[in-house]
Amino acid sequence: MKKNYIILIIIGVILITSLIVGFIIINKPSKIELTSEKTLSEHNENKKNEIEIITTSNIEQKTSPNCMFVFKTYYRECEHTLINKIDIPKEFVNQTVEEIEREYLDWKIQSFNVNEVIFYQEKEGICEEHFIVKENNGYITIYFIDKYGVEKIKETTEIVTTYLPEIDKNRLKEGIKINGQEELNACLEDYE
Repeated sequence: MKKNYIILIIIGVILITSLIVGFIIINKPSKIELTSEKTLSEHNENKKNEIEIITTSNIEQKTSPNCMFVFKTYYRECEHTLINKIDIPKEFVNQTVEEIEREYLDWKIQSFNVNEVIFYQEKEGICEEHFIVKENNGYITIYFIDKYGVEKIKETTEIVTTYLPEIDKNRLKEGIKINGQEELNACLEDYE
């Protein structure tokens, strides 16, 4: 009985080993196949590059009616970049980069494609996103700082300062410096 079990185990091991070796041999690609696939792949890549070169040299990109103009202005003093996006003006639809460059002489075109044109310029001074929130005649008033550093009234709010705590009144008398519209909105919400 023990002999039968040993013989069955040996036959089972031989059978499993044979199956594994056979599976490996069948699925192993030959060197000829690998070489021909590699050569074919290189050939296809070369053809693709030739087609791309031909395609890009013959087609001139023009703006589409759905194109967006993105204006990026970098301010050197405050180191902020303001971004303004607009739909393409009708007179610039179906124009090339050269045609648009002639119209926007003060701007450098950073990127140009059918759906988006990105313009860029640098300016001295600070951007229009610098505000000071102060008390003026009993109301919270928003001032902006112009390119010369002069405070000018942007808006007088309807928020009355008489009911605010003394700490807030003192801060508003000194002026609270704020950068950006989001920070301005958050500041005003604190006083409402």
